[in-house]
Amino acid sequence: MPDLLRLSAYEGAQLRGETLPLDAHVNTRGKVGLTLRVPCGVVVAITPFNYPLLLVVHKVAPALAAGNAVILKPASQAPLTALKLTEVFLQAGLPPNALQCLTGPGGSLGAALCADRRVRKVTFTGSTAVGERIATAAGVKKLSLELGSNSPVIVLPDADLELAAQATATGGYVNAGQVCISAQRVLVHRKIYGSFVDALKPRVEAIKVGASLDEAAELSAMISEGEAERVSRWVQESVEGGARLVTGGRRDGAVYAPTIVADVTPPMRLFREEVFGPLVGLTPVESADQAIALANDSRYGLGAGVFTRDLSSAWRFAREVQTGNVMINWSPLWRADFMPYGGFKGSGIGKEGPRYAVEEMSESKTVVFHGV
Repeated sequence: MPDLLRLSAYEGAQLRGETLPLDAHVNTRGKVGLTLRVPCGVVVAITPFNYPLLLVVHKVAPALAAGNAVILKPASQAPLTALKLTEVFLQAGLPPNALQCLTGPGGSLGAALCADRRVRKVTFTGSTAVGERIATAAGVKKLSLELGSNSPVIVLPDADLELAAQATATGGYVNAGQVCISAQRVLVHRKIYGSFVDALKPRVEAIKVGASLDEAAELSAMISEGEAERVSRWVQESVEGGARLVTGGRRDGAVYAPTIVADVTPPMRLFREEVFGPLVGLTPVESADQAIALANDSRYGLGAGVFTRDLSSAWRFAREVQTGNVMINWSPLWRADFMPYGGFKGSGIGKEGPRYAVEEMSESKTVVFHGV
């Protein structure tokens, strides 16, 4: 986290404009043009529950570095970290009105903040449905929306199956699967489908489930019992529709066991919607063409991954799959803080990552001197 703060501060210090070659245009003698980067003004930052410190800093630090004032509205389920961070910033000498943290329900408080005419920029991480409501409420404002996902993984016949299974067992279950770039839809070539299931199952069954404060636990409770119940319903729907439960499928309160569902088909909700839980769905495919078509058969487009030893296949996947982040020979669940991060289609608009967020948090102003 300190590195992310320092990097944001550095990128804020790199804001610069450019000179404009006005003499390339007719009747512009005696004129000098340039651009300036200026702060947006007031930025509203609305953050989710799943990484209540990291994702707050990804918004607040670039906004402050660009010279803005920030109103932070953390998720109602996890506000305490944001409140403490605000306190720390103010104790460190941040001007009192540079950062304010307001807690409350997103439906009323968040909507009021987004609609306020004094706000010039809204940055939000959360579901696509809420992002659409924010875009409607905000009106003519700058928006950065990091929204839902349904990340596909393609496993081709020449893939390293052990690597693919290990990466899937990691990328599908970190943070109880409550990560927008979790591996969710694994599209496996039929030639190796059975072998991949056999390689993945013991790795998922080896995930240690325990209490949240148990340092040895690798998977614990979801954000609420209601969310665990929802995942359970989706799994049951899929099994009733012809899918096969390979492992897991058990719920204990808010804890849902790490689960694999095989033979998932495109009409199923597990294939079409964002699960946001400790679950991976497997779908057999007949070819790379079908795998790419199914990967793109989604209203989302945040992250994707492909496993192959063939460079041409990797490049084809990188070019043709409609996502903002593409991982070659790893799960979609990988992010470095400084890289550009954001999605296509219903997964949002704009980019995070300090350099890109600082640019999103500022505006370009054109200045022309006449008679120089």
